[in-house]
Amino acid sequence: MIITILLAGLLLILAAGIRCGFALDDLIRMAVNGIKKAVNILIVLAIVGIMTAMWRADGTIAYIVSSAAGLFKPSILIVTIFLMNCLVSFMTGTSFGTAATMGVISMTIAGTAGVNPVISGGAVISGCFFGDRCSPLSSSAILVASVTETNLFDNIRNMLRTAAVPFVLTCLIYGAIGLGGANQVDATSVSDVFAKEFQLNRWMILPAIIVLGLSMLRVDVKQSMTLSIVCAVILCVVFQHRSAAEIIRIMLTGYRAGDPVAAQMINGGGLLSMKKVLMIVCMTSTYSGIFSGTGMLDGITEYVKTISQKTGRFLCIVLLSVVTSMVGYNQTIAIMMTEQLGCVLYKEQENSQRAVDLEDSAVLISALIPWSIAGAVPAATIGAPVYCLAAACYLYLIPICRLVRKKNIFPGCNN
Repeated sequence: MIITILLAGLLLILAAGIRCGFALDDLIRMAVNGIKKAVNILIVLAIVGIMTAMWRADGTIAYIVSSAAGLFKPSILIVTIFLMNCLVSFMTGTSFGTAATMGVISMTIAGTAGVNPVISGGAVISGCFFGDRCSPLSSSAILVASVTETNLFDNIRNMLRTAAVPFVLTCLIYGAIGLGGANQVDATSVSDVFAKEFQLNRWMILPAIIVLGLSMLRVDVKQSMTLSIVCAVILCVVFQHRSAAEIIRIMLTGYRAGDPVAAQMINGGGLLSMKKVLMIVCMTSTYSGIFSGTGMLDGITEYVKTISQKTGRFLCIVLLSVVTSMVGYNQTIAIMMTEQLGCVLYKEQENSQRAVDLEDSAVLISALIPWSIAGAVPAATIGAPVYCLAAACYLYLIPICRLVRKKNIFPGCNN
């Protein structure tokens, strides 16, 4: 549906460009130039799809989930749910993947303990978007770095700074809620389910360690993920006894567990799983190329400047993110539209500020819109009501804390 809408929008933009006096050939050239600027993110997204499939197939995710499940204790259940989903999302870089693994486990355990699904669902969603925002594997973090022409690891360092207070506040809120008490839970069944599907041992954590370790050493994300995939392939052969043909199939179409219970928790990944987001990035990149080449958005950007003068820059970006998230109902579209319309508010040397402003607004706000797939899909995946987004306090505490700060985050930059 969204691809059809984007294609229709592209045709309308082309028609508008022709009416403005631009030749169709020139408009197509502008669109292609927009896609060329997104080649790096397209490559990274494809690698992410393959890697997440291999992490499923070699037992990495199963090992992480099995190990973490035993950490859930009644008195700190809600905050533990948040922290465990933060951990998995940071390691995998995907909110959808985290929701389908640790999120499902968390909701199962929370349900057994009698926790309100709105509260537990909000904690899961908050944790899912912790890594979706600041993991070196996150497609949104990579996308923001690409469109703002900034260094991914510098952005992550800045994001951790702006997230520090909201993170602590979120832990305190969920910790206080958890003091109400919960029933004792038995998480051993989680390990039993995965034991039927995988041969699990400590080696399974190695692909995740490779990515995180090399990321801290600032190795190019494409190289670190490729090495992680190679390691996962070796683990698949040595421990899970998978054939070359099966591994290739998993890379393309994703992992499919034989056990139906395990399948609900761990199925997914693969190059084809990224086809929709790849198409969305391509389509929105054509928009960006045409808008940049024709100046179609000049009128809107002038209006954005006017609003910024009245509200302040970051509040203007937040408001712009709300609109783009409501209209686009997709995180990628919200990021690219907000960047395209809001970039006029920043000087060339302020790209780092621009990047963190996008991360603190469009990346998170898109998940708070009930009809946006950014938040609705994870909520549906974990079986929580969509209004659990109201309990995902981490998502809105970041922009709120930014807005109440009196001092700039970066000296010399106006928020």
